[in-house]
Amino acid sequence: MKKVIVLALLSLMILPVMAQVPTEITKAFPKAKSIKKETKWTVVYDAQKKVLGYAVYSKPASNGIKGYAGETPLLVALNPKERVQKVVLLDNNETPNFLQLVIDSGLLDSWNGMKLKRARKHEVDVVSGATYSSRSIIRSFQAAINTVIN
Repeated sequence: MKKVIVLALLSLMILPVMAQVPTEITKAFPKAKSIKKETKWTVVYDAQKKVLGYAVYSKPASNGIKGYAGETPLLVALNPKERVQKVVLLDNNETPNFLQLVIDSGLLDSWNGMKLKRARKHEVDVVSGATYSSRSIIRSFQAAINTVIN
């Protein structure tokens, strides 16, 4: 009976740590099987519990940063060496045509491969025809990175 109680207590302690993987994380980490939320980021694991990288959300740091039709929250995916792997645009109210201009321009890929401090200082041009949206994305990216750099 004691073993059952101990195992039940252990499982209750472990379950909240390894949560189900949100869709936006699987966009950046297709092999993700579990996550662990920490103070500055979410650690992403594969099926063997190997660290695939880290997910950094721009919100709440980007609260109030608005494009043409509202905020443009992001997920910044970092590889295990803390280099930008991918930037994922999360749900927002921007006009799809303007966002497509941003995506087609390669703006979201501008920071890929960069270490955090370099990515924070990297100057990126706004996208002509989608100035408000692209400016908001750039500022949201910077807000996300600032939350993890000491």
